Amino acid sequence: MRGHWIISITNSKGGVGKTTSALNLGAALSAASKKVPLIDNDPQGSLTASLGYTPAEQKRTLNHLLLAAVDYPEDLEMQIDRTIIKTDSGMDLIPCNKRVADAAARLQVMQLSQYNAVGESDRSCEKVMAIITNLLRPRYDYIIIDCGLKFELLTVNALAAADYCIIPVQAHFLASEGIPEVLELVRSVQAKFNPTLKIAGILITMYQSKPQLCESIRESVVDVYGAKINVFPHPIEYSIKLAEAPAAGQSILVYRPKNPAAASYRHLAQEVLQLE
Repeated sequence: MRGHWIISITNSKGGVGKTTSALNLGAALSAASKKVPLIDNDPQGSLTASLGYTPAEQKRTLNHLLLAAVDYPEDLEMQIDRTIIKTDSGMDLIPCNKRVADAAARLQVMQLSQYNAVGESDRSCEKVMAIITNLLRPRYDYIIIDCGLKFELLTVNALAAADYCIIPVQAHFLASEGIPEVLELVRSVQAKFNPTLKIAGILITMYQSKPQLCESIRESVVDVYGAKINVFPHPIEYSIKLAEAPAAGQSILVYRPKNPAAASYRHLAQEVLQLE
């Protein structure tokens, strides 16, 4: 059955469009009448801010849910209901801020001590996020997780919970050098925690049709990885409006629906709708 998929957006490099893609893919899926929550899994809270919320002011965040999943899982569903923000965009949001460091530290202690909350593998420190998303899955069609920069336990948790991951890569010289590191992490998570995790594709972002360099980089990524990994056929067109939209707390599909970048994310959503 199509739908009810969990998708993590990840790359170790900054400035490649992870948060932008999480926000706008979610918006495009929502516009296609799909129920979508966005999970901000980045201590910087960029996704939270992009929807018009001040991360530091959020009293209930992903931090609370991760700690609840470890300490009192019987109350987790109630905590989820209290944490989810019903945004004006039509998407739900689980916000994040720097306090998620508390949960990250707790996960590290669990990892170092080989502690298991209830003696079951599904409650290991790498699969705490999965406890949360398993409760969310029946409510939604697509769950989008925006990951931070570091390959730490928060990112491992996002991948261990996901059905698919999308790897954004900037159409810029040397930008694709981070791909091998991402793929190594994905293979590690597949081997240890989530054998069903798949790579939905590599997404070329900040693409400009005219400069030959952008096309050369796209072709290079296809040549190197295209035989084994899907490279989404429609790169995300560069537009200054993509940078302006979060300041308005909106997706590009709302801020400038006729912008080429908005069309790019609609194409991406159509690709995601075909995932099986």
